[in-house]
Amino acid sequence: MSDAHKIGAVRGTGFGDWIDRDGRLIFVEKTIRTVPYGFLGVIFSVYLEKLGFSPFAIGIVLTATVLSSALYTFVVSFVADRIGRRKTLVFFALTDFVAGTLLFVSTNWWAPVLAGIVGNMTVGAGEVGPFLLLEQAILPRTSSSNRRTLAFSVYNLVGYGASSIGALLAGLPTYVGYAPLFIGYMISGLVGAALYSSLSRNVEPDPGAARRSVLSPRGRPIVAKLSALFAVDSFGGGFIGQSILSYYFHLRFGLDLATLGAIFFATQLVTALSFLLAERIARRIGLLRTMVFTHVPSNVLLIVVAFAPTPLSAVFLLLCRQSLSQMDVPTRQSYVMSIVDEPDRTAAAGLTSTTRTVSSSISPSLAGYALTNLWLGTPLVAAGALKLAYDFLIYRNFRRVRPPEER
Repeated sequence: MSDAHKIGAVRGTGFGDWIDRDGRLIFVEKTIRTVPYGFLGVIFSVYLEKLGFSPFAIGIVLTATVLSSALYTFVVSFVADRIGRRKTLVFFALTDFVAGTLLFVSTNWWAPVLAGIVGNMTVGAGEVGPFLLLEQAILPRTSSSNRRTLAFSVYNLVGYGASSIGALLAGLPTYVGYAPLFIGYMISGLVGAALYSSLSRNVEPDPGAARRSVLSPRGRPIVAKLSALFAVDSFGGGFIGQSILSYYFHLRFGLDLATLGAIFFATQLVTALSFLLAERIARRIGLLRTMVFTHVPSNVLLIVVAFAPTPLSAVFLLLCRQSLSQMDVPTRQSYVMSIVDEPDRTAAAGLTSTTRTVSSSISPSLAGYALTNLWLGTPLVAAGALKLAYDFLIYRNFRRVRPPEER
């Protein structure tokens, strides 16, 4: 889609006037997909414990889920533009259906392990994987450049909003068992496949882009440096994925599933509401500054959570942290897509996402070990320190690299 076409397609003032039909379909699918991710992020570790897994084994399983997603992401970075973005998205939506089916049909130890590997739930690290990389590459084509950050903000808002609803549903197993939630996960995969099938040809790369090298000479150093820095951030983030945090509150304060679901409903809701504010801040101070200046205080708050003496104070600090911690997500996505050329976007999204995913896959095992053998607050302190180091490094290295609209 040309810039003129995109600008014409997004004129207007109502919701949806600034983004085309493909963008709206992606928002709908993001919503449907992340409701199950929301409750899986809360229940998965507790479910594994009920099946007899130790904390260290739970960390290993979470690592396996993230590593499998990293492998998918890496492969998709090279092949998606050649075989088609729509076909790739449909395929991975169906793998979610398969994962939900495995969880539903068996309570043997291998079923959740295989489901985590086959599917893309990546419950230890938030949503990563092929869905995120392809939708990240598609979204800039659905709106004009001056609405790109807004598109990513709404994209993350609907995702976290849906995830918060999913987290609230995590209390259901107390009353009706796990089966209804696993069925919901299965259905979300089928609906996702149908929605992706209805995307237009505009989501595909320009003719010839699929036949070029994966990254242009201009894009390679940018993506390499970003990938290395994102790896530091994600390695820290892997210590405090939602499943790990949920398990931390379960061990530290003895909270049950219903209470954990309510807590993470609130955190996801606060996070979702922060995204539109992120877009407004970015318009005033720029994308990179928004990424860093909101991230630093959130990481300080994360460290303080580890020292909170009561569940009430810990939850309050966590909510304060969540009001800031994810503002860098839409701004980061918009920033990466803006400083690379359009033909490089799938590869840039895929390779940076792969390094994020691989680095975050190591941390859950270490967090599980720390929860078993060290002070319970160790994962939170480690995550906060690593993320602060990332904030300093990315600002130092990219403070002079500006998106076209900020020059």
